[in-house]
Order: sequence, then C-alpha cells, then structure tokens
Amino acid sequence: MSNAIEIKIRPSDVMLDRVYNPSKSENFGGATPALLAEACGIIPDFFCQACIEADKLSLDAIASGMDKAYQFGGFNEYPYTGTVDDHNGMYQSEHEEDDPLAPLARFIFEGFELFVYEYGIAAIRDRATRATKIARFD
Repeated sequence: MSNAIEIKIRPSDVMLDRVYNPSKSENFGGATPALLAEACGIIPDFFCQACIEADKLSLDAIASGMDKAYQFGGFNEYPYTGTVDDHNGMYQSEHEEDDPLAPLARFIFEGFELFVYEYGIAAIRDRATRATKIARFD
C-alpha cells in the first residue's frame, strides 16, 4: 500500500500571471476565482502551450499555436472582429446590438496577454503594440 499523494497542476496554473474579473464587473454575481477559472475552461492551457512552444514569441505564433492545440478553427480560420478596451479588457463586437463583454480573466505570458470571455470568446494581445486577435474557442 502506498501513501503517495498525487497533485495535478496544469502548466498554465504555474506559468501564467492571472487576474480574475480584471474589469471588476458586477455581471459575475460575486463568482469565486475557482468558478471563473472553471468558466475559462482549457483556453488558458492552449495559450500557455502556444507561448511555450513558439520558436519566436509573436502574436501570430501564439495564434497559430492556439489554433493547432484547439484543432477546430480559431484565430486564423474564424477570426472575430471587434475591439478590446485598453483600460479594462472589455470586448465590444463589431455588431452594435451586442452588449460589451467583461473578461472572466486575464492571463499574461511575458509581453502577451489573453482575455477569456463568456461564450468561449478569447482575445490575445501584444502588450507592446496593442495588436489583438479575437476568436471563439468553444
């Protein structure tokens, strides 16, 4: 009989700086960090993997790496349009009738950040140039 304890830690839990509800939105009804992390699903894992495996870290390399990990489209095959607010990370679709979405969380790896929103929408941004790519990872 073994008394070993197994602890499962995802690389994204260790390698990414994270802030839950960075816009301080009241839309999440006081959701705990654990619930917000669960709502983000494995999107942060795709981001972390893409950053780690990139030969040269760039927005395009991260987008391609996330698409490869996801395998069902993503930034390059089905890009979304819209904007991500520089101040609070709010996503505004190009469709005026769509309400802005507050980010569930923001994850940072070196000079790049990932915002995860409801409905599996994700935005990656180069923090220096502010260039952004948006897609859905559901």
